[in-house]
Amino acid sequence: MQSLHRYFANLSQQLGLADELIRLSPKRRAAKQPMQLGEVQDQTEHYLDLSSGAEEGKGIFTGVWGMGAFYGALLMSPIIFQDLAGAIYVFTATAIMVGITLAVFLLEVFWPASSPIRFNRRTREIYFQDKDKLYHTPWDDAVAWMQESRSVTQYTGAMTETPLQLLLQRYGYPDEVIALQLNLPMGRTAELQGMLWEYLRSYMDNGPWFDEQGNPQTTSNREQALEGYRRRQKKATLNLEGYRQSVKDGVTPKSRAAILILGLAFFYPCLFIRDITAKYARQRAAKHQWHSLVKERCRADGPTTRLYELEVANGLHQEVAEATEPTDR
Repeated sequence: MQSLHRYFANLSQQLGLADELIRLSPKRRAAKQPMQLGEVQDQTEHYLDLSSGAEEGKGIFTGVWGMGAFYGALLMSPIIFQDLAGAIYVFTATAIMVGITLAVFLLEVFWPASSPIRFNRRTREIYFQDKDKLYHTPWDDAVAWMQESRSVTQYTGAMTETPLQLLLQRYGYPDEVIALQLNLPMGRTAELQGMLWEYLRSYMDNGPWFDEQGNPQTTSNREQALEGYRRRQKKATLNLEGYRQSVKDGVTPKSRAAILILGLAFFYPCLFIRDITAKYARQRAAKHQWHSLVKERCRADGPTTRLYELEVANGLHQEVAEATEPTDR
């Protein structure tokens, strides 16, 4: 993938960042130990999916309409007992709100969304699909970097941001390159981002299952790896024990804790419906979002040829063709 390396070199020189970027490599350690700082959406024997963050808002519109239908029906419920006309009005209004909620639910579930970033251990590749565009790069030649910056404002104080980015090429169009952020950079230091990169290295080289030091292990810890993602994705939670402990430790005043709990309780229907919508959207996306070339390479009995090799066979990487072209003697 010489074109990706040239692209990175030209980009860093043009932006004047050649001395500020911290280059990462699949072949050397980036931190003392791995840590799952990214949103590991799925982790199996053959592939790991890292959430791209595009689904953070999934389900919120359905939740808002659902909450409106719930509280609307609750507020209008006394009218039901007045007369038949009042009861018909309440049921009609509720049915309309529920119908709108269902329509928004179907729209959010079936609306095409960006896929996660997939790391395939079988073929040692990285994939990302944006609607009908498939991007990829071989893991062993991956071009990744991070740049730590620190800003100070009167509103947020000192804040550290360290984007961790990765270059990929579009399948069939190697001149079309994108840079993906592997997670949100806010509050992340270079050391923390290095630990995420080390987690990915441990998975690709020592995985699929490994301990906190990155050493391979034979028993599956898949549920442990996915627990953090499920916990962060679940928005409908009051966490009463957490607030109680915060008040006990003197971190949060009782009055503020009470206001926060009441606010969360009020929005619970919205967040509950949001969780359900996001769950079904993820399930549908997992079945339909990936290109057939990716799906078959993630099967245990699938082909082991990389997408890059398919492109080379089609003559799309000129540098490889020139290197393998016989010379006249």
